[in-house]
Amino acid sequence: MRSAPLEPGILRLFRLFLVVQLVLILGNVLAHSHRGMLVGCPWCAVLFGVANILLLLGYLSWPKLQKHLAGFYLPIALVYAATFSLVIQDLFLEIRTGAGTFSSEETAWQLFLFLFIPLVLIAWQYNFKAVIAYCIFTALLDHALMAHGRADFNLFADTYHRLLFIRAVAFLVTGYVIAHIMAQFRQQRAAREQANRELMHYAATLEQLTISRERNRMARELHDTLAHTLSGIAVQLEAVQSLWQETPDEAHSMLEKSLVLTRSGLAETRRALQDLRASPLEDMGLELALHTLAAETSQRAGLELTWQVESPLPKLPPNVEQGLYRIAQEAFENIVRHAAAHSLHVACTTQPESLVLSIEDDGKGFAYDALEDNQHFGLRGMQERARMMDGEFDLSSHSGQGTKLQLKVKIHNGY
Repeated sequence: MRSAPLEPGILRLFRLFLVVQLVLILGNVLAHSHRGMLVGCPWCAVLFGVANILLLLGYLSWPKLQKHLAGFYLPIALVYAATFSLVIQDLFLEIRTGAGTFSSEETAWQLFLFLFIPLVLIAWQYNFKAVIAYCIFTALLDHALMAHGRADFNLFADTYHRLLFIRAVAFLVTGYVIAHIMAQFRQQRAAREQANRELMHYAATLEQLTISRERNRMARELHDTLAHTLSGIAVQLEAVQSLWQETPDEAHSMLEKSLVLTRSGLAETRRALQDLRASPLEDMGLELALHTLAAETSQRAGLELTWQVESPLPKLPPNVEQGLYRIAQEAFENIVRHAAAHSLHVACTTQPESLVLSIEDDGKGFAYDALEDNQHFGLRGMQERARMMDGEFDLSSHSGQGTKLQLKVKIHNGY
């Protein structure tokens, strides 16, 4: 028998079987004693049975013993239970009133239940080889006890041997079926555990990727707020320092501008941190969140807003909605800071399998090759978000002709 962790619930079922066996023994003794079919000391056999069952129950309820015996723990209990069932049956045959009171056929079927449950446990925990060994062991022990312990056994030998053979065949077939089912179950369980390990590894990898992406997003947010503000303040304070002695009035004026820029940067930083803490998508949905963001942008920059969005928008996965919102937010910030535009046009249209977001301004535009590094950083952030959504990102702009951004994402089935 292989040494392996016990199957869940097998000891609980074993203990339940012993309790049922005890009840059946007591019931049989009471019934046969009431009918006058037992002589001698039947309760001696009952006490023997009760003592052995209680001993087995204690054995199966001792965790330290299980840990100490390891792989031998359950086989010892199974062999003892089968041996006890055969011995107790032989004792009851010894105290019957006469040879004609019981038949060998009845004796064989009385044993069937007591030997069947250990068979099920063996097939459940081990394999078909263990089932074969169990059937051979019980058949030989049963034959030895009946042949040498009963003087009248030969009267029913043919019948009993036939039933002994039927029991062995039935046990083999049943044990094979259970062992085969358990082998398939163990394979499926092993495959499921392997899949769970792979899933956990994938989840950990995805978590690390999500953290990395979130760090990049926070870097973009901080770049667009703190970096711009602090660099502007640093330049102005350097100018103040150089002019402080020679032209204090001009230095004082520049210091005032620095304070204004500091307050503006603080407000922008607070707004960015608020966006990091709680996305408006959770409260308003994509359509209303985009409209609110566009309206705030047009109000801040004094732009004329044109809003053309098909309502209601189709339901999108949360990561896609988040990406759309963040790209629009980045585009609006670029318009406010760099475009010097007078109007802002936002359109969102649906196609059979996609959603298209367009953001267009009439500002001064730009040439991509002439972009500064910090502007490249914001553009790369929008492109990264589009790739993460499996979307198509397109940006067209020319000096003096404004800028148009277009983002196309797929509408997935089930959303």
